[in-house]
Amino acid sequence: MPDDAFGQMVLDFHRGDLAERPRYRRDDDDVTEAHLAGYFERPSEWHPIERDLFSDVTGRVLDAGCGVGRHTLPLQERGHSVLAVDRSPGAVTVARECGVTDAVVGGLRQPPGDGFDTVVALGKQLGLGSSLADLRTTLTELAAVTRPGGRLVADMDTLDRADPETDAAHLVQPGVAYRTFRVEYDGLAGPWTDLLVVTPSGFRDAVSETPWTVDALVGTEADGSMYGVRLALPGG
Repeated sequence: MPDDAFGQMVLDFHRGDLAERPRYRRDDDDVTEAHLAGYFERPSEWHPIERDLFSDVTGRVLDAGCGVGRHTLPLQERGHSVLAVDRSPGAVTVARECGVTDAVVGGLRQPPGDGFDTVVALGKQLGLGSSLADLRTTLTELAAVTRPGGRLVADMDTLDRADPETDAAHLVQPGVAYRTFRVEYDGLAGPWTDLLVVTPSGFRDAVSETPWTVDALVGTEADGSMYGVRLALPGG
């Protein structure tokens, strides 16, 4: 079974006991240093797209792929009831130590609980997988725990619009690719993780085969790879 390298690195960083500089390793053996401080950013340090999407969060919230609680804590401070879910036990431990009141270990799909008003999947969590079929499955599972009329906010990646030739990824079809990487830290090696990258138009097409509808895509007019999505369920 793969190690919880991500969880151990954020736990040690949080407690001021980092053994070494953690690394991200791609499946082509490219290695870069992990950006630890980014996992703990406060809202004033977030990307503008994240801050924009955050303003749409209402009611009871599922923070899907919560990490160390970077988004959960500001939501709690705003008075939301939030269930924070992450597959990393170490990250969940950090979230609890940081003050998250309801953090549990679990996957993005089939999370505990239901009847959520808003699903928050920031930090590229919605892109976990290597195909549009994976994306549709994730969206369908999240719809099942969201009330009629509920919403979902997330950020996605596309191949870099400024310089797509330099963006190492496995091409699946035009406009759809995925990257594969893992975290390595202090003798631990996390699971290989696929992260989908898809054009905004490809994302819109994938959503059309799920219970969700696209309210808006945010940031698609800029160069770079990140854009935001606002989705809604019918009813309510």
